[in-house]
Amino acid sequence: MNKKLTYFSTVKFLSKYIFAYKKNYIMFAIGWLFDILLSIFTPIMFAVMIDEIVYYQNISVFFKISISMVIMILFACIVHFFTQQQYAYLQIMYAFEVKKDLFNAVQYAKAEALADMQAGDTLNTIQSHAFECMVFVIRNIIHTVNNFFALIFYIIYIFVIGWQFGLLMLVGIPLSVYATIKFGKVTRKCNDEYNAVYGKYSGWLMERLSTLQDIRLLNAQDVEENNFTGFQKKLFHRENQNSVIKLSSQNAVQTINFLVQMSIYALCAFYACKGEMTIGVLTIILNFFTNIKGKVIFFSDYFIEAQKRISRIQWVYDLFHLPSEKDWKGKEKLRVTDGKIEFRDITFGYMEQGHSMEEKHSKGKQDLFQKFSLNIEGGKKVALVGKSGSGKTTLAYMLAGFYKPREGIITIDGKDISDCTLKSLRQNVGIVQQEVLIFDGTIRSNLLLGKKDASEQEIADAYERAGLGDFIRSLEDGIDTVIGSKGVGLSGGQKQRIAIARIYLKNPQIIVFDEATSALDSETEALIHDSWKNVLAGRTALVISHRLSSVMMCEKTAVIEDGVLLEYGSTKELLESSDALKTLFTIS
Repeated sequence: MNKKLTYFSTVKFLSKYIFAYKKNYIMFAIGWLFDILLSIFTPIMFAVMIDEIVYYQNISVFFKISISMVIMILFACIVHFFTQQQYAYLQIMYAFEVKKDLFNAVQYAKAEALADMQAGDTLNTIQSHAFECMVFVIRNIIHTVNNFFALIFYIIYIFVIGWQFGLLMLVGIPLSVYATIKFGKVTRKCNDEYNAVYGKYSGWLMERLSTLQDIRLLNAQDVEENNFTGFQKKLFHRENQNSVIKLSSQNAVQTINFLVQMSIYALCAFYACKGEMTIGVLTIILNFFTNIKGKVIFFSDYFIEAQKRISRIQWVYDLFHLPSEKDWKGKEKLRVTDGKIEFRDITFGYMEQGHSMEEKHSKGKQDLFQKFSLNIEGGKKVALVGKSGSGKTTLAYMLAGFYKPREGIITIDGKDISDCTLKSLRQNVGIVQQEVLIFDGTIRSNLLLGKKDASEQEIADAYERAGLGDFIRSLEDGIDTVIGSKGVGLSGGQKQRIAIARIYLKNPQIIVFDEATSALDSETEALIHDSWKNVLAGRTALVISHRLSSVMMCEKTAVIEDGVLLEYGSTKELLESSDALKTLFTIS
């Protein structure tokens, strides 16, 4: 589990992005510092003007100060314009850099980490919580530092005027800080709970919106409406808690400030009656106290807001620290000639959510594979068959480097894949799944996922070999026809052919078909098998299937049950002699 962020650890975490744009941040901070200085010196200059007129009738000094103030205010307007320009730039670029790194972290997250991620949580983190990082830097670091120095100056100046006034103002500050910290801890806890519920709600809503037709077919609208209402009630409850806490904190701070304010008014009245205080000094004291009160409220509100932001930034931090494939240690480039595959004494088990592999095994959890071995000859087509959950797909994904065995090795042409780069490994291992990856775009853009720099001739060869030629020629825009998200409007067979054409462009030496035809009718499956023959010539193929027709295409078959290799041999021979294989396909 990642560490829980505090205020200072959050500053340290975000400092990487601050230094990337340090010049812009420095200019922004200077702009705000000038604004703070203006708010400090304006009351002082105004007080001098009053005293010069009321007590000394000095018109010359009055006009000089007036002109100086006008010049300062005009200059402040110019500075403010450039400050806001820097803010707009930082707002865009800072959030962009965080989002880019978050997307990168998700793309390279290990498969077991991806399995535990909620789509709603991830979407909220990238799109919303990333922006909170920038807001935290601007409001909770730069503004806080500037206002802290302003507060120190106010207090020192008040002490210079009269220690009694300074002491009174100092009394309220620690009390306000104490109340703010107490309420801040509760705010952090409530926001953690809110964000957790909101993430689940976002994932649930995305899932339901993509399956509206299925919900109607099941007549489950009432059930889903109740679920929606349930989520809204939970979110309302936690949002209401946050509002109550914030109001309570504000009321506590305002009560303390009111008591201090009444004491200062009484002290000012006492010195004014004795004639020991000029109107200018009174103006400064009252103005500075108002500013000090504003700063205290500022720090109180910003601390509460900071706890909310840190709760959201925690999601960013956790996403950044997902176990990453970038930790893969292989450095050599894999070159496949024969395509021979060996699983040698493989031991592997999935991690439980929230537990490390060591924790899992210390609790005696059963492995999926224990000392599993399988040799696959190069250039052969081998069927992996067995009941659901027996480990067939896991073997394919271990071969592609998505999972690493805890013990044992996997070799391709005698080379341990853990010594090779993931890029070269996946260039040589292609997987065609039941659910084909189809993006919202043109047929061309979907095919180019296999090879982004493919020539027109290579693309044409690929879709012809996959049996897509007639279909593409029948379209008005041909290969540049736009297909909807997830291939809306395409048949299952057409999606599979796009996947096959993509694999052909990628040109891997080893291809895995993972239940690729399970959702197709027999006639379409036969046509897809014809496309396979064009692609598989001279390549090693693993065919994971529950369909006998797909298994019959393979020279050899491996029967796997609960992570154990029961039988391995010629497909034709096993179909005649293997009781396990006959049972799987109900062959008498």
